[in-house]
Amino acid sequence: MLAVIVRTADVRDLPGLLRIEEECFGIEMFSADTVRSFIERNDTFVMVAIEADDVVGSAMCMISEERQEGRIASVAVLPGSRRKGTGVRLLEECERKFLRFGLEMSTLEVDVANGAAIALYESKGYEINGMIRDFYGLGRDAYVMQKPLHPEKTGISIRTS
Repeated sequence: MLAVIVRTADVRDLPGLLRIEEECFGIEMFSADTVRSFIERNDTFVMVAIEADDVVGSAMCMISEERQEGRIASVAVLPGSRRKGTGVRLLEECERKFLRFGLEMSTLEVDVANGAAIALYESKGYEINGMIRDFYGLGRDAYVMQKPLHPEKTGISIRTS
């Protein structure tokens, strides 16, 4: 089995990122301009998972220093690379980068029907904090999940598995 490397994306990764967007999200994919913006802006970043020189996973994140919050806008792993811990590594790298920015909270939205993703996020300390109706379109709701990045400061105890 080849090693997966997780690193910050740059514009050279754009073709691989667009492949992930198309294969994982289809018609709901981010446009090339949006993905490029996530790479280039100062308040966003993209992590990529690389296996054998191919981009097999990505996580797109936003930073709000004003709110002291990092938001994970998207985590995606190509179908052939799933169930190998790649999604967990991407999630953990996003959280590490949020901490380097001095952020206090990590948030994300997840389709209420995506049980595998919900279980993954819960296993990493995220808790459901609300629901947004029709977030993904009519009848497709999302849970808002969040995780304190410094649980010792909040008095919240986080279970570790």
